[in-house]
Amino acid sequence: MKITDTIIEPPVYGYKFPQNKEEILFLDIETTGLSPDASSLYMIGVMYFDTAAGSWHIKQFFADNYKSEAEILLAFLNILGNYNYLYHFNGKTFDIPYILNKFRKYNIKPDMHCSRIFNNTDTEYSIDILALIRPLKKLLSIKKATQTALEQWLGITRENKYNGEQLIPIYSQYMQYKFIAPSKATQLEKLLLLHNHDDIKHMLNICSILSYYGLFQDTCNITITGIKPGTGSYINIIYSHNITIPKNISITKQYPASKEKTIQIQDMKLELSSKHAILSVPLFYGNLKYFYPDYKNYYFIETEDTAVHKSLIHSSCKNYKKASVSTCYTKKEGLFIPSMETWQSGHDNIRFYITYHDKLCFYILPDGTADINNPFWNYFVKRQLILLL
Repeated sequence: MKITDTIIEPPVYGYKFPQNKEEILFLDIETTGLSPDASSLYMIGVMYFDTAAGSWHIKQFFADNYKSEAEILLAFLNILGNYNYLYHFNGKTFDIPYILNKFRKYNIKPDMHCSRIFNNTDTEYSIDILALIRPLKKLLSIKKATQTALEQWLGITRENKYNGEQLIPIYSQYMQYKFIAPSKATQLEKLLLLHNHDDIKHMLNICSILSYYGLFQDTCNITITGIKPGTGSYINIIYSHNITIPKNISITKQYPASKEKTIQIQDMKLELSSKHAILSVPLFYGNLKYFYPDYKNYYFIETEDTAVHKSLIHSSCKNYKKASVSTCYTKKEGLFIPSMETWQSGHDNIRFYITYHDKLCFYILPDGTADINNPFWNYFVKRQLILLL
């Protein structure tokens, strides 16, 4: 077994890990096939943060002979014992099951600490970067979520263009050249190490994509800085945020379709840049309904097209009947702003609908629409961002 230890340059894109960096270990393995029963593990690469040096290090355990497999497994297990969190790319599907299979082959038994990480089914200790990025694909217009595709999406290019499958015959050549052409073997070894090195190194950059989650959570700190009319019937809500993202993005999102087919609402648009964003929302002028949740306590007056509480019904009232869930409403005319939220009657007194149990809901614009200090705008923006995911 050969061991290399290199210091890497800081990532192009930063990411604020939810855990302490000193407790994180990154993992990537190289094998001669997909099946652990019919292939060999020839490299385990790990990356860790050296607090004293203030830099990330990559350590690689390389099988320079066919008897090194168990040795590199034990070396990895020994270093993992010093860390609480394991980051990987598609590791829950491939790397970890492959390693566990090899543990069984060599009767290697991880201690309780390492077993907890390997067997973690959520993302508390074992963090699969790919699994976390997949839900963001559509939102960020990411076509493929392979590591190479994500690096390209970020604008990162590699010197080494080989993928893991293409390196399998190269490892076989390396083992042959070790004895008949040592200089060629050295060149191939560098190629094998470089691929694994770059895979691990660029996981740091890919982690920056996870920053977008911070924008679509209720914990995101938003400050409304401006509310301006847009082109046509749009209103632009300009706000600042405290999330550093790797790439500016433009998102267009359709609202849920209304039961009332004659009503057409334009799309919501989000222009997102580092520290600032513009949420463009269409406006709607019309007559909408607020539905009371406790319909059994209301009567519907047909002549007035509204529901009133039973305590307000008196003998002079005519053409009224017990309200149903679909007739227990009051109407309001005005200028409204649509929301990505769907039906939920009685949520608050500012949520309006075109018809009962509609998927499309609205808020009436508050008095002093352009007042950035009105708490409605902060609430509204946060709700829309959360619902974009």
